[in-house]
Amino acid sequence: MYNRISHDPRLFMSRFVPGLTVIRSSLLYLPVILFIISLCGCAAQINSSANRYYLVNNNKKRESSLGFSIKPPSGSGWLEKLNNDSLYYLKQTRTQEHSMYTKATEIHLADTYLEAGKFMQFVKKAKELSIDSGDYRNISMTYSSDTELSPLCVRYYQRYEDHGNKTLKPDEFIKIRKNGLMCMHPDTLSDGVDMFYVESYLQSKASVHPSYREEGESFLSSLKFYSAVKRG
Repeated sequence: MYNRISHDPRLFMSRFVPGLTVIRSSLLYLPVILFIISLCGCAAQINSSANRYYLVNNNKKRESSLGFSIKPPSGSGWLEKLNNDSLYYLKQTRTQEHSMYTKATEIHLADTYLEAGKFMQFVKKAKELSIDSGDYRNISMTYSSDTELSPLCVRYYQRYEDHGNKTLKPDEFIKIRKNGLMCMHPDTLSDGVDMFYVESYLQSKASVHPSYREEGESFLSSLKFYSAVKRG
């Protein structure tokens, strides 16, 4: 759905993660955090070099040549991964029963959606959860316009239960909270970013784990737009 167009991936990497060489000095391979990744569902492959996470050791802004920047979430224990047009952050938690990750992805939209009402409908359609399998239950979703950064900007909130993890006990399931922001650049409305954070935890342990919501919100609030680099 979100095809990258007229964009050099080498430029994206050098601008979106300026401290990549520093980050790589503290390499962490995914097998170290397999259960956390399984719980949050934030990586489909674990053997590819594109799916390695690196320790975050600076809070500098990560810039995209589409004309926006973001910063890593606040707090400690975050890992970072750049994969194509997406930047991920994975929280190292003290327990295997609670996970959190964030993601920011460049997006490009056709002129058809560049009107407030149609953009809202696009976001709702893009964030729909499939209920055919019965894995997702008790779904709650909320959407609201947030025009502080751009005339086309939508906040979304999702709450649901995931009963599809076959490694858990039959009566156990994962509760998921997802808060996000989809914003188009105010100067070039066809280009933008979809960013969110997700907290996942076992239902039976929900009451004993702290929430990292403030760290996730710091990630969303770090979004800044600036004049985009002209692309030929």
